[in-house]
Amino acid sequence: FKFSGCPNDCVNAIQRSDMATIGTWRDNIRVNEAQVQDYFKAHGMNDLVNDVISKCPTKAITLVETGKFQASEHVSAAALGNGQTLCIDNKNCVRCMHCIN
Repeated sequence: FKFSGCPNDCVNAIQRSDMATIGTWRDNIRVNEAQVQDYFKAHGMNDLVNDVISKCPTKAITLVETGKFQASEHVSAAALGNGQTLCIDNKNCVRCMHCIN
């Protein structure tokens, strides 16, 4: 038996056991706005869109103009500092972790 608490570890759990159990968290995703801004400054808009946003299979990650962003209890967000805000719709997120791989 192998128990994995993260989808990133699930491949190891599946390959290295006869019975794998894979779990995820239930609450909203926590966003560290400073780290998001640092990533954006270092990599730019193309990498953000191509390597993070477009990899989301449920399209739960979007870019919204900061002035049009409306906070919600089911939305995690980080301002990029260029007039845009990165938003994660937690209701549509399946916690597959493609966005951080």
